[in-house]
Amino acid sequence: MRKVCVCMLLIALIGLPLFAAGGSQTGGSQAGAGQQQQTMRFASSQPPQGGFMGGMALEFAKYVAEETKGAINVTVHHSGSLSTNERELLEMAQAGTVDFAMGATTYVLGWSPSMKVFDLPFLFQSADHFRDVTRGPVGKIMEDECAQHGAVLLGQILPGFRSIFTSKKEIRSIDDLKGLKIRSMESPIYLEMFRTLDMLPTPMPSSELFTALQTGVVDAGENDPASVVSWGWIDIIKYYMLDQHTISSNIIVMNKATFDKQTPAIQQALRKAAVRAVDFQLDYIQKAWADCLKQIRDKGVTIVELSPAQIKLFQDRIQHLTDQYDAEIGKNIVKMVRDARK
Repeated sequence: MRKVCVCMLLIALIGLPLFAAGGSQTGGSQAGAGQQQQTMRFASSQPPQGGFMGGMALEFAKYVAEETKGAINVTVHHSGSLSTNERELLEMAQAGTVDFAMGATTYVLGWSPSMKVFDLPFLFQSADHFRDVTRGPVGKIMEDECAQHGAVLLGQILPGFRSIFTSKKEIRSIDDLKGLKIRSMESPIYLEMFRTLDMLPTPMPSSELFTALQTGVVDAGENDPASVVSWGWIDIIKYYMLDQHTISSNIIVMNKATFDKQTPAIQQALRKAAVRAVDFQLDYIQKAWADCLKQIRDKGVTIVELSPAQIKLFQDRIQHLTDQYDAEIGKNIVKMVRDARK
């Protein structure tokens, strides 16, 4: 009996290190403040370089390693390798299938109704305005809303200002849009905005737009210049009219259960890494806009720049949506965005 007990004790002692090195930790590798290194996954639909991210995901992985002193290693799954559908990617982070994900705010309005503010036309003025809003009280409201749905909002990035493009029909004014079938984000504000412009909106993921334009399911789409390049629409569109009706907004989220398991020091390090990554992207995108427009023009696309009077026609037609949705968004958010203008 004594021999059996001794054998059982030895087995238990041998097994302890193996158990401690399980899960997402790298066995036997000590990192950061005596912690074992964890490997986490970041999922993105975007390419590793260029586009509207400009390598931001890879920079985030580097910053996480630096800020956590090697305690966390982030593996980036880019170019839609896990899914090209951003709604799916964000829900994967929410469920814990991946640790981090990035996608458009329109896909998480169920988590954060306040993010409808990013869909309102002609509300945001610049990258600095966007940065001030997302890092102020409005950003904190959105962070709290996401946390209630199993996601930690680590940062928000700005791909750019959205404008309308077509695959065939020439568009040079607001009147040219009438009757065009346009791909729309799954946002009630966007759907109503395009109907107000006498267009026929068809909700679908960005990943399906190229084929929809190619087959004639839709006549038009809309997005910022960097997204036009990164999604490949540059190869199929003929006209790009710079009405700049809204901004694009994307978020970086982390699975909340995974975040909550970390020490306070690691949590702080992850937030600092995210701030650095967002700053990297916001600095990059302001330089990239002109370059992306040049790439679009060099592909033979006709870029139509509108006069202030023509832009005002758009504003007069659709700006009522801001007042209409102000009460629905609530929490004084629209006013706070307006007050943040410089």
